[in-house]
Amino acid sequence: MSSAQANSKRPSWSTIIIILIWPIFSLQGCDKLSRTSTAYGRVTEIGGSGVDSIDVVFVAYKNISGQKGLLRITTDKDGNYSGTVDVPKGYGNLDVAIPSGGNPKFTRVYRDYDVYLNGKKINYCCPAEIGGKTQYDFKMYK
Repeated sequence: MSSAQANSKRPSWSTIIIILIWPIFSLQGCDKLSRTSTAYGRVTEIGGSGVDSIDVVFVAYKNISGQKGLLRITTDKDGNYSGTVDVPKGYGNLDVAIPSGGNPKFTRVYRDYDVYLNGKKINYCCPAEIGGKTQYDFKMYK
């Protein structure tokens, strides 16, 4: 028997089990972290001035059957907003929007808005990236 074979030691069963199970335990918190989502932006009038006191909502959707309101925030004096939510497991979509209901300044003063995703005008509204950071700017029409 060579000296290399004599000195090598086979790993014990406990070592093998630890090597196989450790990745499962180390990834337990990753799913929750990956569902933390941020959306931010600015609500302005067509001329560019910020619009204060406009509500922005974050809503999670589960297939066709369910939705869950996660956050309702109001723009500051310069029209800025920012929010971070943890999207619950089982919900596959997150939308950020200006609701018409329960948003008195919007319904009294404005009739519609254009939407900009990360600085580019889009014709749909407003899915945010789950586990990421999304910028939505809204330009209001009177």
